[in-house]
Amino acid sequence: MDSVKLEQIMDQYGEHLLKMAYFYLRDHEQAKDIVQEVFISFYEKSNYQERGKLRAYLTKLTVNRCKDHLRSWSFRHLKFNKEWAETIHTEHNRLILKEERSMIASAILALPVKYREIILFYYYEELTMREIAAFLDLSENTVKTRMTKGIPMIYATAYSKAYLKSTLFLIMPIL
Repeated sequence: MDSVKLEQIMDQYGEHLLKMAYFYLRDHEQAKDIVQEVFISFYEKSNYQERGKLRAYLTKLTVNRCKDHLRSWSFRHLKFNKEWAETIHTEHNRLILKEERSMIASAILALPVKYREIILFYYYEELTMREIAAFLDLSENTVKTRMTKGIPMIYATAYSKAYLKSTLFLIMPIL
């Protein structure tokens, strides 16, 4: 693969992968690093065979890298402080800030990863339950259960922050 083609792929899918990584990690700088690692490994290995959509392949690589990072020793033992968190929030780009300000995005970010990823794939990626199950190597019933548990958790988070419950369900109806 030549660098021109990689640049086109990065332009086409980079923003999407950054959003996905951010939703997993809740850290813009770390999300950028993960996406960069994904593109580097994609370029170096370039063993991608046109069996499906490239976007799905890159998304899967990104999700797996994010999960690896969340399981890593360095992430689990990192000490967070207020100043560090405030610094990250001031450095977000315009697109991430816009999504972060929305009440739905904030409520989704508060979810545990196992619920958050289902919600994101269903509403953000517009995948079916069956596609999500195949993508995450879970049973379809597990995906449905996590969805039905995740929606009330979003509602509870948004409602506890004094958001209007009617607005939440206008945007994201219960299954």
